[in-house]
Amino acid sequence: MSDARKHLPSSPGLLIAVIGPPGSGKTRLLAELAAGQRVQGGRIDGFLAGAGEHHRVGEGASSYRLTLLATGEDLPWAEKDPACNPPYRFVPATRQRLHEWAAALPAKSPLVLLDEFGRFEARGEGLMSLWPALLQARPGVVVMTVRAGVAEAIETRLGRRFDLKIIADSPGALAELRQACADYGEWTRIGLFGGASGGLEMTLGTVLHASKLPLRGVVMSSLQAGMMVFTSLGLAQPGRVIWVPFISAGLKALSPGGSRLRPMLAIAAQGLLFGTAVQVLGANVAGFALGGALVGVWAAMQGILLQYLFLGGELFRAYDAVVLWIADKAHVTAPGLPWLIGAWAIFCGLVGMMAALAAWRLRAPPAALQKLIEREQSSPNQARAGSTRETRPKSKLHRLREFVRWQFWLPFVVVSGILLASGHSWNAVAWLALRFLAVGVVLLTAVSLLRPARWAQRLRQWGWWGPALAFSDAMARHSPPAFTAEAAKKH
Repeated sequence: MSDARKHLPSSPGLLIAVIGPPGSGKTRLLAELAAGQRVQGGRIDGFLAGAGEHHRVGEGASSYRLTLLATGEDLPWAEKDPACNPPYRFVPATRQRLHEWAAALPAKSPLVLLDEFGRFEARGEGLMSLWPALLQARPGVVVMTVRAGVAEAIETRLGRRFDLKIIADSPGALAELRQACADYGEWTRIGLFGGASGGLEMTLGTVLHASKLPLRGVVMSSLQAGMMVFTSLGLAQPGRVIWVPFISAGLKALSPGGSRLRPMLAIAAQGLLFGTAVQVLGANVAGFALGGALVGVWAAMQGILLQYLFLGGELFRAYDAVVLWIADKAHVTAPGLPWLIGAWAIFCGLVGMMAALAAWRLRAPPAALQKLIEREQSSPNQARAGSTRETRPKSKLHRLREFVRWQFWLPFVVVSGILLASGHSWNAVAWLALRFLAVGVVLLTAVSLLRPARWAQRLRQWGWWGPALAFSDAMARHSPPAFTAEAAKKH
């Protein structure tokens, strides 16, 4: 696949092709979609094609007219001419009027319908000349009828794949079209709240991390639980809230502390746990309570689990040695590690549950969070303007700096000191150091390979246009000045 196809522009947010031969009902589908959207008060732009007589099944009509949906203008567009190949000639005045319409298309039009893209457009002619001007308007959803057999050629001319391809004469074509338009609004909301959640992590989360205040993890996890509740209350499919923390985790990677494994892992896992609870129990008090509790429990446990991954059973042996020493000196019975971990997890789970239930009672974000969301909504969307951006890749030297941070080595030093003081050999400590370093190399290498700016591209390639839309919108609002993909390859 060429570089141009790897780094496709993200405008419009959703690109749908309705595919079929002449007479298969493509225009009828668009007309019914437009009528339904108007009934719901939606704004629609674009044009529909009206065909003259069809002398043979599967062949083009004798002539075509275009109707502009916004103004109702009826314009002659093409007439059959056997001397041409394909056998049609276009009306120059209508071509000029279409270019005027495309140049004046309102910015961020929610739904644009483009009828009758065929062999001319596959060659870059006809209606294809309108595409650059349409991109400048950054439309939300574009539905395009495409003649059967030319879809791939049209994609090449557009510079991106279709997110959905709907067969015009399939039984559920209209329902699928309407559902896609509804889902677009839902995924836009997820991107909005995911971006706001990421903004919290990049600002407040970074400040709390730098301040080393106690319970900072509990504070951030409680805020994230509340944000997920607020998002879920506006979704037809609440389980999709799982993507809010994944977006937040991707944005966290762009912050000054973005290379840290713990915060990114914690944020992503919170979404998985909360989304699962809501998916199973529903967007109700039970689902939110369980989701908030799971978020809090994970906030309490994820640091311990990560250190266990680094240090294995030696972590618990070191704790037992300290507990026994304290108990012997103070002549008291110290609690076992499982009791301490359990109590801490219960406390954090209750805090997360209360935060989720408070958000459920409020039903809408408080003033401070609402302002953050409004700023997110009004932020310029760079990705819709054209080329995909990529952040500067971190050099190998930058990645190695993680190994010289004292915070990275502190757990190993403490555990090693306790083990040596309790009679363990230097050989055991050496093997522990080897494990610690090996796990660190694997994890930090994995994190360094995470390229959030490319996540949306991968999701689109896998057919997940909704998460891709939500993520690319959030990334565009928060990405710092960056390189193009070609420049990124040089670093």
